[in-house]
Amino acid sequence: MKIIPLLFLTSLLAANWAQAECDYDDFPLMPDMLVASIGSNIQWNQTPMAGRSFRVPADLAAVKNFYAEAWADEVDFSAFNGWEQILHINQQCMMMIQVKRQNDRYSYGQLVITNPPASAGATPVLGDGMPVPPGAQVISDMRSDDDIRQGRLVLLLNEEDMNTTAQWYETELKQQGWSLEQRSQQANGVVLSYSRERELMTVGLLRHQDKTQVLVNRMDR
Repeated sequence: MKIIPLLFLTSLLAANWAQAECDYDDFPLMPDMLVASIGSNIQWNQTPMAGRSFRVPADLAAVKNFYAEAWADEVDFSAFNGWEQILHINQQCMMMIQVKRQNDRYSYGQLVITNPPASAGATPVLGDGMPVPPGAQVISDMRSDDDIRQGRLVLLLNEEDMNTTAQWYETELKQQGWSLEQRSQQANGVVLSYSRERELMTVGLLRHQDKTQVLVNRMDR
């Protein structure tokens, strides 16, 4: 996980998007890139997003090189949860590519565009309704609601150590009626998998630079 681009993005969302607007006609596409819609009712930090999936006959290096040239100096590269991320922010919107290697010939992933809310109003608290340890900072909050599945993905930063944070989740989620299905632990990471009726929840914890990063993924079956 890498949280610096997300922190950078949060500040830009708050500061620069009073008049922003863009659509997929503005998104540069690679030659022979096959694109399909993956849903229109997505929110990132209460900001509406539109997402499309893609598959392209190119390796990861070629994908990165294409967008580095397309967006010149206005591009940021990072890695998050197994995905390579390519981020571009301008005065109109945010564009992001999440990409993985499929095989020796193809790469695949998502194209994401974010526009500002259509109207101003009360902004819900980030992470509201999700298990957030006391004192933890919510870095990002993504919702995806469609006819097939509803989901929520929250990234947190906690000052407590990894084991203390994991114990908090095991106690809190048990009290909320969640059943622990699997616990996987490595030297600097813990993954907790839960179920409750028709819902699934995965809590991933990673110790990094004296802080604990937590990724909580909640979805319908």
